[in-house]
Amino acid sequence: MKRSDLFIRLTAAVLFLAVTSYIGVYVYNALITTYITIDAVGYSIEETVSVQGYVVRTETVLTDVGASMLPIVRDGERVANGQAIAVELLNQEAIETAAEIRTLSMRIAQLESLGGDIEAAGFISVRNLSMAVHQGNLSRLDELSLSVQTHIFTQGRLAPVDELLQLRSRLEMLESRSYGMRTVHAPYSGTFSQTTDGFEHIGPGELAEVAPSRLEEMFSTPSAALSSCKLVTESIWHYAAVMDAADANRMTVGRQMTVQLSGSFNAEFDMQIESIGRREDEKCVVVFSSDRSIHDVASLRNLRTDLVFGIISGIRVPREAIHLDEDGTTFLFLQSGARAERVDVEIIREAGDGYLVQDGAESGTPLRVGATIIVRANDLYHGKIVG
Repeated sequence: MKRSDLFIRLTAAVLFLAVTSYIGVYVYNALITTYITIDAVGYSIEETVSVQGYVVRTETVLTDVGASMLPIVRDGERVANGQAIAVELLNQEAIETAAEIRTLSMRIAQLESLGGDIEAAGFISVRNLSMAVHQGNLSRLDELSLSVQTHIFTQGRLAPVDELLQLRSRLEMLESRSYGMRTVHAPYSGTFSQTTDGFEHIGPGELAEVAPSRLEEMFSTPSAALSSCKLVTESIWHYAAVMDAADANRMTVGRQMTVQLSGSFNAEFDMQIESIGRREDEKCVVVFSSDRSIHDVASLRNLRTDLVFGIISGIRVPREAIHLDEDGTTFLFLQSGARAERVDVEIIREAGDGYLVQDGAESGTPLRVGATIIVRANDLYHGKIVG
């Protein structure tokens, strides 16, 4: 009997301590809950749509440049009609001569670009080599290394003008040799590229009113590669993108639009909207064009891009500061003097761990950049004294 009374008393004591602790913690939290505010800051988000498409150029494969040919101009370099662009190697001496011709051509181009400021050119050459190694881009390693050698390690040996004359003389002598190799000249002017993919026969004229399924069919099977080199003969290039018809309806032919290239080649271009094709299963092909940086895109084909429709601006607000009324109205509280002021807001879109809401300058509310937003407070209501 005594044991039963003791057990009941212990149980009651434990329950009492548990209830007391719970009430104590609740009161403690209610009393010390931190009053948190932040300053309202402006925030902008790019409104983009991701699409997949194809780069199309006016280009011709050089059929007289075979596997035994060695290009002596750089990829993406602009060449003139009749300019030597490659050599066919017939023996070991020809291989060595071609290598020297390539080195001389690069060094002459670098000296011609000095502009008299050798020190600045040396700094730029070291920086470019460092960036290429850091990014793992070794395609131009020989050229960049030669640039460092030209601008740093050979300074003081010859004046740039004197060295340039000697190099040109040596290059002319080597190019005049006919034994051991055959020189290939550009049949017309254009941008030289060492990359072919079998789709060079597809020109801008074939993109007019093309349906999405037809575009995919055009780039499904490449033709047999006749050469490893080509010339892009027009400076204007096109990008044909398959996209939702609803997004295409927001575009206007003839207007400019920012196109962000992604993947292995990251760049941004302002391109003109050339045409908007017919619908097919709520998709269509939009063709863009640009006359800039053809040397950068001379080897690109299948490409993913982001189309920038515009910039959305507003004020970024933490999620915790947003409240929802019974009728579905979203609002927050500002600290106005010593009181809390309720302000209805319109959420534009999510922004990380918060929301982008309309600036009060547009909606006619006190929510402006620099206003004090109440993120957290106890028993918050409009007019409550908070400061």
